[in-house]
This record gives sequence, structure tokens and C-alpha cells, in this order.
Amino acid sequence: MRASHTCPKCKHPEVLFVPTVADRDDRDNVRPLSLHVHHLDWKDIEMGTLQAYVCRSCGYTELYTAGAASLPVDKLPGAKLLQAKG
Repeated sequence: MRASHTCPKCKHPEVLFVPTVADRDDRDNVRPLSLHVHHLDWKDIEMGTLQAYVCRSCGYTELYTAGAASLPVDKLPGAKLLQAKG
């Protein structure tokens, strides 16, 4: 959907781009939903802010991560970089 702007499920030609998917933290503040947040005493470090593409007909949604190529794999708990075989 990100490139074609067409829903892969129902073929509808209208897709809504949401540049920042929001979440609420424990203080009821709105903040970007991200792959990982490292909590420090004075601030939070968020990595991998999520973006969404939503079909305006059936509601099918695809999530993508902004700046995925620059994510520090070693700082995302449990993350593994997978490579295609062959």
C-alpha cells in the first residue's frame, strides 16, 4: 500500500497515510508508538517510530517503521537481523 496507494486486500484505490501512530503513556500523555523505548531518569529514548497506511474501504492497515535502516539492532531487546538465504 505504501508504494501503490491501493489496498492489497480489497483493491480500493484510496489509502490514508498516518505519519505518526500515537499511544498514551502512563501519565496519559500522547506520544508516538515506537518499537522500543529506553527509559532514563530524565528522558525516554524512542527508537523506530511507527507509521500506518490504512485502506479507506476495508480498514486493512500496514505498519512501517520510519528510519528503519538506522535502527541500532544491538539496542533493541531480542532483535535479530535476518538475512535472505541463497
